This record gives sequence, structure tokens and C-alpha cells, in this order.
Amino acid sequence: MRLFAAFALASLLSLPLSSSGAQDKSKPESQQREAERQPSNPAPAPAPTAPTVEINIGTPSSTGVSETHKENPRAEARPFITGGEGIIAVITAIYASISYFSLRAIKRQALSAEAQLAAESPWIMVNIEYSPGMKGRFLGTSKVRDEPETHHTDFIFRFDCINHGRTPALITEKRATLKIIPKNSLPPKPDLKATEVFDDRAEPLAAGKESLTKRDEHFSAPGYQGLDEWVVLYGVVRYRDVFGRDRQTTFGYEVTLGEKIERLPGSYWKYNENT
Repeated sequence: MRLFAAFALASLLSLPLSSSGAQDKSKPESQQREAERQPSNPAPAPAPTAPTVEINIGTPSSTGVSETHKENPRAEARPFITGGEGIIAVITAIYASISYFSLRAIKRQALSAEAQLAAESPWIMVNIEYSPGMKGRFLGTSKVRDEPETHHTDFIFRFDCINHGRTPALITEKRATLKIIPKNSLPPKPDLKATEVFDDRAEPLAAGKESLTKRDEHFSAPGYQGLDEWVVLYGVVRYRDVFGRDRQTTFGYEVTLGEKIERLPGSYWKYNENT
């Protein structure tokens, strides 16, 4: 019995040792099996992926540029005018100068041509006098049926046109009106719309000559002249020059109480103007 117990105890003590030896033996066998499972030529490892760099056009780099500006703020300073811009500016200035002086020359030529044209144009003046044997005014009255009697003042004037210019002219129209008005009430500019045509016959007039035919015309104004009133005759003569331009001469006269015919004062120069 004691012998059997000793044998069982010895068996229990030897059991861990044998198991550890088996594990040591089994370990190389498992490693060998794993080696056999792996391929003889292992595939190369994939290349590492390159990092993706994103570039935004128009957005400056946040590293290089800023560091450059920090180190040297004037590194990228743009010059005020580059070489090409300077050349363009000089050329532009030259062209502007040429254009300016050309325009001035053209203007001088135009003014010179206009002055020459004006110097060669006809210049007609209008002279007024009494018709021979009809000097002075005629005072009259009129009555039509049952209407009240009216007074009127009549004149017979002779018109003489003289061309003081260097070229001939063709008179196309003569207009005039006779008025009895208070003194100093005459407007500074004649109202030509109030005039009436008294001669629309074409009349050629040579340079430096006067009208070949003297024409007498009758004019009448309502009422009689008072001491504080004017008797005024004004109008316009229209004509065409040899250059095809339409021109005109205004005229204005006063009939005094002494029956003299005089031109209006200088303050009414618009009544004796040539255009």
C-alpha cells in the first residue's frame, strides 16, 4: 500500500516537467508550420502615398510670403512707373501736344478764312430821305360810316441802298414799319415781326454802288405826334451775297418835330446793324 502511494506521488511530480518539455517541442513545430504557409517571395510593400498639396490661385501662401514680408517688407514693392509705362506716357504726351497745336492751327486758319470771307462780303447800308416835293408829314383824318373819326400821320420816303462791300449782292426783300410811341419806350432790339414787306422785287447791287432805281414808299401811323413822343421808322433789308449766304441790314430812323430824318441814337445800335 505504501509502495502504491509513493508511485502515485512520483507520477504527479513529473507531470509539469513533461508538459513544459512538450510545449518547448511543439513551439518550434508551430513556427515551422507558419514559415511553410508564408510564400517564398513575399510581395513588396506598397509605396507610401505622397501627401496631396492643394494650391489656390490668387491666394498667397501662408508661409513663404508672410515670412518674406516679415524679413523684408520692401522685397516685393512695385515701382511707381515701369519702363514700358514710362515710354507709353511719353508717347501719349507727345501725341497730346501735337493734337493741341494742330487744333490751334486749324482754329487760326478757320478764323483767318472767316475774317477773309467777311472782308470780301457785301455790306449794304440803307439811307432814307423825303421824296422830292414831299418833305414833311401829312396829317389826316379818316371816317368809315358810323365809326368815330380817326387821325393819322403820313410820310412818303425814298429808300436808297448802298453796297459798301467788295463783292456784289442781290437784295431779296425790304420791310419797315412807322410808329408814334412815347419817348424812351422803344425796345433795344427791333421787333422785325411787326414790320411789313413793302418791296420784294429782286434788286442786284454791285460793289461800291447804290440802287439804280430810287423807290418812293408811303407810310402811315395812327394818331398825331405829341411833344413827349417819337416818330420812328425802322425795318430790315435782306440780301444774298456771292458766297450763297443770306444776310441782312437793319435800319432805324427818327423824324423830329423839325421834320428832320435822323438815325436813332447809338444806344439803339441793333436798329442799324449788318449781319
